[in-house]
Amino acid sequence: MKWIKIIFVVVLLAIIGVIIYWKIPFSPEMKKFLVAMQKRADKVKHSNEVCTLEEIERLPQPLQKYCSYIGLENFPKYQVVNTIFERTDFVFDTKSGKVIKMDYDLWLFYDDIFRSAFCSAAMYGIPFEGVDYVTEEKMGGMKGILGKKLILFDECGEQGYKASLISWLAESVVINPAVLLSPYVSYEEIDDTHVKATVTYEDVSGSGVFTLNEAGAITEFYSAERQVETIDGVKMELGWKCYYDEYEERNGIKIASKVKSTKLFPNGSELVYFASDKFTVKYIK
Repeated sequence: MKWIKIIFVVVLLAIIGVIIYWKIPFSPEMKKFLVAMQKRADKVKHSNEVCTLEEIERLPQPLQKYCSYIGLENFPKYQVVNTIFERTDFVFDTKSGKVIKMDYDLWLFYDDIFRSAFCSAAMYGIPFEGVDYVTEEKMGGMKGILGKKLILFDECGEQGYKASLISWLAESVVINPAVLLSPYVSYEEIDDTHVKATVTYEDVSGSGVFTLNEAGAITEFYSAERQVETIDGVKMELGWKCYYDEYEERNGIKIASKVKSTKLFPNGSELVYFASDKFTVKYIK
């Protein structure tokens, strides 16, 4: 009986210890991520360049209108931007439609294109973390960690790298719109309100189409190249769309204050899997 009590106390203390560990802010994966981002940022040279009218006038007419709408002229050409989305609605599982609240720490680099992000959430009280990453071998993927320790999945491939480039473009156009002048991005004007943009980096390309309203604001970005998922055992390309709404002035430029991303399925249905109206943008270098 005495040993049973001892075992019970030991198990109880272990459970309490695990719960405390889950509750404290410290996370080995998060620390590893932040250290890596800071090291990369430290290597980037600070740029004193700004967006000039001459450069803007080389863009397709619809994008020139967008630049005028947001006030891009004389905006600094930041090389490192960190955006934190707080308590974002995120669909964790497409099949069930399960939504979780997630904090999303996004880093975008521009001198040499690089994108990585760290997400943190909880499922049934258990911490869940995810890392979007790319490798030097032009592969991209996402790693999922449960309870700050257990690797649930780590999927990486060539499509993931292409998806990262397209995400970099779609996110940057409203977070750091100086990206419109990037030497890595080219354009094809479709009509007065649509422009196809292609980002090319290290022989990998990804494209999408921007939609603008009459005022000149970019309201949507659509790509048929980014999203590939396995549905009923079959890999298929899905449409991917971003929506931008309610532009407001921050840090001397107008940016969208509401953003969301959706998946478009072959049957015509559309699933909003990421939506945020609470985020902060930090221009680092």
